[in-house]
Amino acid sequence: MNEGIDALETARQVREGSLSAITVVERTLDAIAESNPPLNAFSGVYAEQALMEGARVDAAVAQGRNPGHLAGVPFAVKSLFDIKGLPTIAGAAARSNCPPAKADAFLLAQLKRQGAILVGTAHMDELACGATGENPHFGAVCNPHDPSRMTGGSSGGSAAVIAAGMVPLALGSDTNGSIRAPAALCGVWGVKPTFGRLSRQGALPYANSLDCMGGFANSVRDLALLYDCLQGFDALDDQQVRAPVDAVGLVAGSPDLRVGVMTGYFERYANDESWTAVELVARTFLTCSAVPFAVEEMQLVRSAAAIISNVEAAAAHEELLASHADTLSARLKTRLLAGALSPAKWYLRAREYQRAFRARMEALLARYDVLLAPCTPFPAPTFGTESLLVKGESLEPAKHLGMLTQPISFAGLPVVTAPVFMGAALPVGVQLIAAPWREDRCFHAARQIDQAVACQRPVDLSR
Repeated sequence: MNEGIDALETARQVREGSLSAITVVERTLDAIAESNPPLNAFSGVYAEQALMEGARVDAAVAQGRNPGHLAGVPFAVKSLFDIKGLPTIAGAAARSNCPPAKADAFLLAQLKRQGAILVGTAHMDELACGATGENPHFGAVCNPHDPSRMTGGSSGGSAAVIAAGMVPLALGSDTNGSIRAPAALCGVWGVKPTFGRLSRQGALPYANSLDCMGGFANSVRDLALLYDCLQGFDALDDQQVRAPVDAVGLVAGSPDLRVGVMTGYFERYANDESWTAVELVARTFLTCSAVPFAVEEMQLVRSAAAIISNVEAAAAHEELLASHADTLSARLKTRLLAGALSPAKWYLRAREYQRAFRARMEALLARYDVLLAPCTPFPAPTFGTESLLVKGESLEPAKHLGMLTQPISFAGLPVVTAPVFMGAALPVGVQLIAAPWREDRCFHAARQIDQAVACQRPVDLSR
């Protein structure tokens, strides 16, 4: 059984000198060598650099200096984050020859500043434009709970390296559900903060008005530690809001939260496993009430989000479409062309609708501390699955895995994804959603759930 590394405990032992950072790195590299080949989760492993960083952390401890809150903790990043001296491929063959990054991405630098040690990059969907974890150039990332199944995307590699216990922390990005869906399908914790909370500098863009950076961990307390270490204002990100640091590491669970369960559309498109998980989580709170959402309204939200995503992706990657079309997959080329050819009035109307929907959700969250919703319509599908029936309707995984997360991104709300395990079944995830800038409430709910619901099951890699 592979239970992985506890980040908080590892950092404590390294700071105290009872555990060497080099030893931690060596164990991590051994775990990657054993677990990664059947999963295809890592796109690059930087053993030499990681060992050098481990030596630096050990030297700091020996000199009586505090290396930081993440001393000696290994981590991975989705391959769209800049790493100084390396090209940022972002799952795209069209970027294989791009120049090396001149500096680390802001969030990567934040973790290194706290003593964390980068060990590698994680595979992702091409240019983050995908929902299944399948990449036409670099292969599919396999789900550690069952390698015949999808991880979800586009941060599938980041979720898989956590679920397999190879590293305790990983960075990802989320535009329409790219952290939350992989977290749910792989059975790990994930955080997508408020839009504008964390810097996006040095992370390859997808949709400028939707992109959020966040990450994954195997426990609530490690996720809180990761989130706290990522915070900090970056003047180079014109979308980041200068907000006070919102430390959540000591936030306790609370059954007294005012909790709403998102029904209507969110219940209609959740199968039995996904909806049962929501009901299990809801029962851990003292009071819960149903909050219905009309199917028609959410379909409009999804259409507007798709227009914004396609237009902004086409703008961000115009040079690829123009000069490297032969190295783009047909699917991505179609999406970029759709965005490039969309009338400007469509985009402007979608942005107007987004502002109105955000105002509606903020007004709703004045009455609730946390909203609960399923994360995906179903657990991880097997590769090659063309469609799955949900309450009599056929849903294609590539088009519908993000249908329950997309409306929340559209509103720019913070979310913690809680993994739920029910017996021997595959994991599913529940979204814990709060008002803008109230990530603390997401973590209040997460700790409460963690005390009452089965939120972890070690992966058996001996199969």
